[in-house]
Amino acid sequence: MKSDAYLIKWLKAKKFDVNEAKEALDKTLVWRKETGADNLPYEDFSKLDKGYPIDFTVRDTSGRPVILIPFNDWNVRRKALEGKVVSELGRWLDFMEENAAQLAYNLTGDSTSMLLADLNGFSLTKHGCVGCIPLYLNFVRHHELHYPYSLYKFYGVNAPAIFQPIVRLMKSLMTQSTRDAFHVFGHDREEFRNSVLETIAPENIPYRYGGTKNAKLGKDK
Repeated sequence: MKSDAYLIKWLKAKKFDVNEAKEALDKTLVWRKETGADNLPYEDFSKLDKGYPIDFTVRDTSGRPVILIPFNDWNVRRKALEGKVVSELGRWLDFMEENAAQLAYNLTGDSTSMLLADLNGFSLTKHGCVGCIPLYLNFVRHHELHYPYSLYKFYGVNAPAIFQPIVRLMKSLMTQSTRDAFHVFGHDREEFRNSVLETIAPENIPYRYGGTKNAKLGKDK
């Protein structure tokens, strides 16, 4: 929190307007206190980890964390029906942001990470229901407000056409820098593989993401 690398993100987010950057950072500090964000690394997410897996073990060629999400394994609708899509899954994604930023800082001295999501099997029923949408919007809002300039790249791969309306909604809330880092590909493996493997060795990620590694996380090919 006290590092120059951390503070510079707010200056960049506010185009180096010191007063606006200070105001944004102050709001985030209030948010962190009110939500207990500092305790996120110590919370018990074991139940969510089983049904909504996130893999933090991969690194790119620069040592930067690559966060893998096998999104087809996530049943967002279930949490929406329970009324917990934001309170539980949103909190889970806050944990992902927090953990990724801290991990990146420990590994590289920076807090940027890469997010790689397999969107194969994305469906309106399981992922795109009306009650599911707040999860995606909440994720973008929290990212922009509380974790600015922490995303090196987002690659969504194997995305069906029905995911595009969600993309448009999410991008409507993004800053230009986040939109520039946000890339969604369909099922053309060669197309997304060329982008993904620019900074990740193929043996480090499973086939479903464009790599060659066999992994047990999710339903890998």
